[in-house]
Amino acid sequence: MSSATDTATATTVDHGATYSDLLIIQGAIVFFLQVGFVSLEVGYGRSKNVKNILLKNTVNILLCAICWWAVGYAFSYGSSADGFIGTSGFFHDGGLGAAKLWFYSWTFCLSTVTIVSGCLAERTSLVAYPVFTVLMASWVHPVAVHWAWSRDSWLLGISSECRFLDFAGGTVVHICGGLMGLVGAALVGPRIGRFEEGHAKELPGHDVSSVAIGTLFLWFGWFGFNCGSAYVYMGNMAAAAAEAAAEALAAGDASADVYASAAAAVSAAVTSGASATLQPGSTPADRVALNMTLCASVSGLTALLLSSLRSGTVDLCVCCNSLLAGLVMSTPACGFITSWAAVIYGLVAAALYMGGTRMLVRFHVDDPLESSAIHFGCGGVGTLMLALLARPTYVQELTGYDCGGLVYGGRKGAILLGLQLLGIVSIAAWTGLFSVLVFYLLRRLGRLRVDQVTELAGLDNMEHGGPAYPEFNLVPYNTGSAER
Repeated sequence: MSSATDTATATTVDHGATYSDLLIIQGAIVFFLQVGFVSLEVGYGRSKNVKNILLKNTVNILLCAICWWAVGYAFSYGSSADGFIGTSGFFHDGGLGAAKLWFYSWTFCLSTVTIVSGCLAERTSLVAYPVFTVLMASWVHPVAVHWAWSRDSWLLGISSECRFLDFAGGTVVHICGGLMGLVGAALVGPRIGRFEEGHAKELPGHDVSSVAIGTLFLWFGWFGFNCGSAYVYMGNMAAAAAEAAAEALAAGDASADVYASAAAAVSAAVTSGASATLQPGSTPADRVALNMTLCASVSGLTALLLSSLRSGTVDLCVCCNSLLAGLVMSTPACGFITSWAAVIYGLVAAALYMGGTRMLVRFHVDDPLESSAIHFGCGGVGTLMLALLARPTYVQELTGYDCGGLVYGGRKGAILLGLQLLGIVSIAAWTGLFSVLVFYLLRRLGRLRVDQVTELAGLDNMEHGGPAYPEFNLVPYNTGSAER
């Protein structure tokens, strides 16, 4: 493949590319993740905080849309300033490509913000949520996206032989969201009663059926998250082939007709959903769906089995959370690995989930949904393992770079390992820095956590006019009068 093609495909969004309208449908499926997130958080929360959970997640969606339209998308994909941040396309009106790209990428930003929200549930002041939502949607996540997915970023310009790989957001979504949530949960402190006299005490949620239903909703939404990303990569390949054909024609290259034919084939593949680089009828999205399903299934079953052997009980919540860990683990990799590698990913995801949750308890970090362990741990390790298991043919098919993991041999595996480590550390450091700043500042201002009376009585009773289930309420409440 020519260097022109390599350069053109070194990004996840190309403004001149033709993307399938399937992105609109895929984006709507990704948006459905919000239904899963809310259902999961409501189930893990106690009944006295249900209204608070529903309201803050709804407001986060509204704020995230405005921030992504105004500055977030521009910072992510605008003209690069020294490879650090985008500087064009503010208040998006089509200047940075079709609105379908804005819509699809917005759902990714929204998922990142929602991860943080779950880590802080049941004791955080309502004022804190819009503050970190604006910071994440307008600054932290967009800059990370620019580094990982913009063709002119410093991270993608380090090597001409290989590139940093993150298929659908292991770093820019899961590390960003999971790490900010972890920092927030640590600084806000545990819920009252979670740790007493050095021992962890369970604070069970009020509706395990919502946990299970939310998990399945999330699995459904994840197909849009990962499979939809395949269509973005295919659009880039079509743009790269067209660019190579134009350059060859302008230079009088005899191979111009070959490039033009390739461009037409790939463009038709994007429109129809087929792949011009694999066997007839096959698409990268096929592989993505298979790999993420295997990863989630192996992770869920493995953790359920190990947990039942250790505790003597079969825990539904362990099954649900480890399944989600497998989905997170698959996100950075599912387009670049084989099905056997996906099974390995699932086994590692189960181990990371079980080990990560125990570390949270050991350090007295109260994460009601265990989101930080799931997203930060599995997102980071899943991205790093590409340096071992990325298949070179799949990497070349989707990015234009002929490089792969160490198990496939060759010097480029070592280059990929270095790039993966650099990308993970850089994005984690960027996110961690602003996470500490925002939550520390909120705590110093007394705006991070509600008072003890409000927490014990329930956020719904004290801040939202009464409980979500008034017929079962045992705590007196008012509707916001001066008697409070």
